[in-house]
Amino acid sequence: MKRTTIDPVKKKKLVLVGNGPAGFKFCEKFVKYRLGKQFDLVVYGEEIHPAYDRIHLTDFFAGGSAEKLYLATPAWYAQHKITLKTGQRVVAINRSEKLLTSSTGVTEQYDTLVLATGAVPFVPAWADTSQPGVFIYRTLEDLKAIQAYLQKGRRAAVLGGGILGLEAARALLQEGLHTSIVETAPHLMPRQLDAEGATLLRRQLEALGLDIHCGKHAQHISGKGIDCTDGTLIPADLVIISAGITPRDELARACGLNIGAAGGIVVNNHNLTSDEHIFAIGECALSDGKIWGLAAPCFEMAEVVAARLAKIYKVFGGHLPLTKLKVIEVNVASFGDAAGLQPHTPLVSSGPGTYKRINISPDGQYVLGGIFVGDTTGSTRLFHMQRNRVKITGDPAALIAPGADAAETIASLPGDTVICLCEGLCKDAIVADIRGNNLTRLDEVRKTTGAGTGCESCTSLLEDLLNEMQKIIQNENPTR
Repeated sequence: MKRTTIDPVKKKKLVLVGNGPAGFKFCEKFVKYRLGKQFDLVVYGEEIHPAYDRIHLTDFFAGGSAEKLYLATPAWYAQHKITLKTGQRVVAINRSEKLLTSSTGVTEQYDTLVLATGAVPFVPAWADTSQPGVFIYRTLEDLKAIQAYLQKGRRAAVLGGGILGLEAARALLQEGLHTSIVETAPHLMPRQLDAEGATLLRRQLEALGLDIHCGKHAQHISGKGIDCTDGTLIPADLVIISAGITPRDELARACGLNIGAAGGIVVNNHNLTSDEHIFAIGECALSDGKIWGLAAPCFEMAEVVAARLAKIYKVFGGHLPLTKLKVIEVNVASFGDAAGLQPHTPLVSSGPGTYKRINISPDGQYVLGGIFVGDTTGSTRLFHMQRNRVKITGDPAALIAPGADAAETIASLPGDTVICLCEGLCKDAIVADIRGNNLTRLDEVRKTTGAGTGCESCTSLLEDLLNEMQKIIQNENPTR
């Protein structure tokens, strides 16, 4: 009798275009959901480096190496049977034949395509970045070029007073340059802070030695510095442009995918584009009419797409993330409806060098948003109360009162509260890992659960949760 053999099911080809943080997060989720059983994953990265941590890019100025910023080594990709092609830019997509072409002339077939092409810094039409001493601030290669140009004692100016601009300015100041910040808006961090919080932030940054120029409309960069429309010249030998981002949608636009009026690849709430075989995640994706330019929502998009490929039907929530300024000497946090655009009751607490404001729903039951400058204690917990619609118990003013009980706040969060947005981990899951693995240190919690390894905004909440669990476990086992 002739024996018949059954050929194994041929895997489908999954191609990821873009190897930034969102792209790497998708690779992690590819491993998590064991998608390697169904797909062969090929990753195209335009830069010569594997994915690296853009959140801590300014650490490179402090003597850090490129390798220390890597999110994974090439060996990690090989270990998980992911084909990584660095230094190869995808230049065309043929949707009808499901083919893409790289800058090296290589063509790649795909069954499913994920675009994670990210964004580029917005450069005003009048700014010429080809001039000596004019730089953008986005990649490791940008930072290497800036570092090579630095000379102590010279003057520098940063165009843009948002989060990245402030972090770049602080890095230049630490390198010994006299540094100015030029911001068009009336105050710094206009998307995250109100006037009072920004005023305090400005005083603290000026105390560090930064020169702040708000309400200035730049119109020209010359060898002498930045010329403003009011006739002011901000002197500078080196200028960094950090004035927002523009989504990289040129590939999608060229192949006929739907693009937003102001740019960005239009996606639905599970990040599918107008082509049923193509997804888009990260800063290139226009979801709910917005470009979500911070880590947590971009990582959530990666989770949504990987889960759906594994037949787990998640949707992108589109929550306003927690934003933190990572300048060591200055603490700033902002979350939710910080500007108070919806009906609210503001609660304010201020003291020497500190400013706290939370916006409460008119009925006093929910936190809607908040601003913390100088002291960000409690901001992460309040953010999670806002995101998870946790009801306020007791007097709302106590939430930002000096000496508020952190343990009581973390204890009040329900078990299904999502603690780590990047990994989608809830309180109960983390508690179970702490108990089951006898975890006693924060680094153990991070390594075992994966919580706090993305944008790190949940770190303080993880610390509070770990401390609470240690007390509970000790009470359960007093002889330990």
